Parts: sequence; C-alpha cells; structure tokens
Amino acid sequence: MSIITPTITTSDPHEYRDQMKLIASYAEGVHLDFSGGVFTPQTLLPIEDAWRSDDLITHAHIMYQDPGEIIDDIMQLEADLVILHIESDNVKSSLHTLRENGTRTGVALLPESTLADLKEMDIDGLFDHVLVFGGHLGYQGGKADLTQLDKVRELREEYPDIEIAWDGGVNAENARQIADAGVDVLNVGGYLKNAKNPKKTYADLVKLLS
Repeated sequence: MSIITPTITTSDPHEYRDQMKLIASYAEGVHLDFSGGVFTPQTLLPIEDAWRSDDLITHAHIMYQDPGEIIDDIMQLEADLVILHIESDNVKSSLHTLRENGTRTGVALLPESTLADLKEMDIDGLFDHVLVFGGHLGYQGGKADLTQLDKVRELREEYPDIEIAWDGGVNAENARQIADAGVDVLNVGGYLKNAKNPKKTYADLVKLLS
C-alpha cells in the first residue's frame, strides 16, 4: 500500500520546529527539503541547523549543486534516507560515500529529466528509491503535473522492485491516481500545511489509499 509522508519546506528554524512537532503528532515519517538556492529560487534551512525526530522516519531531500561539499553535514543529520539529484555534481561519489556510511540512498529527477538520463549516470545499485517531481521545487501548494506519471510507469517497468516517490501537488483529488500509477510514497506539503486540521486531512489521505 502507498504511504503519505508530510513535507517540511522552510528557511525558518522556528517553523521547522513547529512543523516537526505537529507532524510527529499524527504521522510516522517526514520528508525534509534542503536547498542551496540552485535548484530552487530560494535557500532553505541549512542542514547543519536541522535535526531529526526519533519519532519519525526521516527522508532528507538534498537540492544542492554539489552534495559532496556538505556530505559531512548530511551524514550528521542521520536521516533514514538521503535523496540526491541526478542533475547535481559528483552524484556517484556522494552516493558511494553515503552507502559506505550505512545510509540508505535515493535519487531525484527534475521534471525535464528522463529515465535515459538516469541510466546514463551508471549508478544502478547505488539507490533503491527514486523521487519523481510533478511540481516546482522549493514551493508548496502547487498543482501536480500528472503527465509525469508516464515517467513513473517507465521507472516501474525498468526497476520493478524500486521504491518510487512523488513530490508536487498531491491532494484528495489526485492521490489515488498517483498511487495507482505505481507510486509508493506520496510526499505532501502545502495540502497538509495549509489545512485547517492537518491531522484529519492526513488521515483522509491515508484512507483514500487503503
């Protein structure tokens, strides 16, 4: 069954703390966004200022041009999963370093990136999670680009055992469709953050996928 994972996307340490506390009250996991301002128009909370909650399975999404430059900070976060962009520099060596550290690793694909781009990276065996973007990086509350579901289906055919995640515009109207296309993890940001009752909204999404 597909799962719903709330997302934290912020540059404000106080909001980060408040969101982490709220999410821990109703969910089992959290997806943390980190950006150096290259893949997104804005920078987000620096990794060295972030922390994980022992109450939450933690996925860290690293939107930096060269993750190798902050690899020590990434490992010190002790996330359960670290996701690097195939469009970043030195991805292969960074994935190697993380796996040698015992960290589970994944890769993210921008909307314009393809399965062929991923295969050209020659990194098969260095990841077991692929994050597909159906929205705009660094923002919450946008509209899902459901044409990206074709990429999900291609990935599922090429990597039948891989864990596939989706980020961008998930809501009650499209969550079932996204899951049915082969997505295992639906990361949800603005739809939960802006809800009057995030706990109930989360429970409703989970029920839709059950």
